[in-house]
Amino acid sequence: MVPDNSQKVSGMKESVLTRFFYGFLVRRAYSVIMLVALLCTLFVKLFHAYRYRMQDYYFGWILADVSFLLGMEVVLALVCFHWSKKWVIRTATVVAGVMCTWSFLNAGWLIRTGTQILPRVLLPLFRAPINCLSIVGVNMIKMPAVSIFLLAPGIVALAFFIYVLARSVPPVYNKKHFVIRITLSILIVLTAVAVRPMTGRRSSPPIASKGLRNNAQIRAVLSLFMRDYSKMAEPKRKIPLSGKLEFADRRIKINHNVLLVVLEGVQYRYTSLSDESSNLTPYLASFAEQGATFTNARSALSHTTKALFALLTGRYPSASQDLAEAVPVVKPYASIATILRNNLNYRSAFFQSAMGTFESRPGLVANLGFDKFWAREDLNDPNSYIGYLACDEFSTLKPIIDWIKAEERPFFLTFLCSVTHDPYEVPEWYGTPDKEPVGRYRQSISYTDDFLASLDVALKELNISDETILCIVGDHGEAFGEHGQLGHALIAFEEALRIPFCIRAPFLIEPGTKVTKPVSSVDLTPTLLTLLGFDTASAAFDGIDVLGNIPDDRKVYFTGWMQEGPAGFVQGDRKIICDPTNKTTYCYKLNFDPMEMVRIELPEQQAKEIDDEITAWRSGTILNLAQTRTGKKVVYDDWLCRWTNRTSSAKYIKKETDNN
Repeated sequence: MVPDNSQKVSGMKESVLTRFFYGFLVRRAYSVIMLVALLCTLFVKLFHAYRYRMQDYYFGWILADVSFLLGMEVVLALVCFHWSKKWVIRTATVVAGVMCTWSFLNAGWLIRTGTQILPRVLLPLFRAPINCLSIVGVNMIKMPAVSIFLLAPGIVALAFFIYVLARSVPPVYNKKHFVIRITLSILIVLTAVAVRPMTGRRSSPPIASKGLRNNAQIRAVLSLFMRDYSKMAEPKRKIPLSGKLEFADRRIKINHNVLLVVLEGVQYRYTSLSDESSNLTPYLASFAEQGATFTNARSALSHTTKALFALLTGRYPSASQDLAEAVPVVKPYASIATILRNNLNYRSAFFQSAMGTFESRPGLVANLGFDKFWAREDLNDPNSYIGYLACDEFSTLKPIIDWIKAEERPFFLTFLCSVTHDPYEVPEWYGTPDKEPVGRYRQSISYTDDFLASLDVALKELNISDETILCIVGDHGEAFGEHGQLGHALIAFEEALRIPFCIRAPFLIEPGTKVTKPVSSVDLTPTLLTLLGFDTASAAFDGIDVLGNIPDDRKVYFTGWMQEGPAGFVQGDRKIICDPTNKTTYCYKLNFDPMEMVRIELPEQQAKEIDDEITAWRSGTILNLAQTRTGKKVVYDDWLCRWTNRTSSAKYIKKETDNN
């Protein structure tokens, strides 16, 4: 009988694979997992370096990762060598698994935003998991290669991790080989620690690297304890309530309608208002010539909920990473909507093309005292929905026009655009979506400009253009790698802060007016009220009438939404930024350096004084809600808002009510 050699060969192969899996991988699972964490970190930083042509800085970025992750592997290996018990092996595996998971999260965050992740980034996931997972899902679909790169190894690592915990096997050591490996690892760690300070002596890169020299795990832990903006100050600030502001007799009697359009995430440089050549917004360019343009406007806080509060109250929002402004209060705040209603009998409405559940928008709108709230859910037409958030804004024209025509009383109407929000999708009828994010973003801006033109045509057809103040303003900008970062939540550069801001007020503002001094989103409410004849001096707004006298030394404050993010102010042509994550305070001269490429480090004493000033300003904005810790409230009949502490969520209940 001829022996079956193929079975022997197959058995030998299986034996080799089995020995490798059990003998090397499973018995040293904690070391394997730590190696995966290190390789993931090295690869993602290499990707980031090549993406923004910062290869010269890559070596300095990875030294902290090599020293920490390899050092932790040495510690785990020594512990398991000394106490070779199953519970010790399992504990070491869990520790390695946590650090590896954080490395994968950091990789995804770095690819998406250009910054390393911090624990507070995950808070929205717990506050609104459905919305957050929708956003993550859409971004994964839009970036399939990156998603596969992150998910495939992650799934394999998770399966391996669970298997090892269930069937942990104590390692078998060759003492000589173990000592050699540990010695080499320690030498590499010590070398990385010794060399790292030398790499930090070179001048700062011309574009921000946002703490990439730091290890993500160490940075995450330190962010919970270090002295910066991460710990919210005691909330003492109280916003005046509706009816509590008194104004002197109006010097002129003007009852113009007011229509405010808020652009979502439109970067100033992508509009035709910018000095740079851009033909994306021809309507906006022509509109600007019909009234006043503020060429140096910035968002007080680069987050939509916060920015809306600033725009509509004339006061700084709470500089805290929460949705405090959307937590329902007993009585609305004193906003431009309530001021116009109480003093001039205006009616008011807030329309948006986004879904209302996003960031509990009906709670915010109710707090601002609007009579009506309308969101994507009210359209009740899934065929007009775009992505996870928006709808075709042209489909909102009829509801807006119907509301305007419903009464003869003057009105204050706010419309919030959303198509320019991530994932930057336009309706199919408008054109084939571009494959690249920047291309889709440009498409969405052109689409929004066309919508603005159609809205203006509708005003003319209603014969109310001459008695309507039309204001177009941005909530914040959006970054696309100009300084190695994406998005807007943690960015203090102009691409995230500078906003378009134009007002057309027939017979009230001279066409072609240009205001070049720095202004803020908190200036909108006092400016509009002054146009309508109000004397706002007694209202103690944080903003001012920027069609009047603007002091040369005025400081226009700004901050990002994330607690650990940068903050600062613009004064004249100087832009001061305090960055707590890097513990640096620096300046840009915008007149000579509009692209913010040359960072000027400030002297230590001056930097400390400015840092203390910015910290005090942020602390002074923290809003005291004077509200119960938890609760629920129905607003606008169709929305159930629930809150816990300083976060709120909203649920659309109209269909449920109708069915009952």
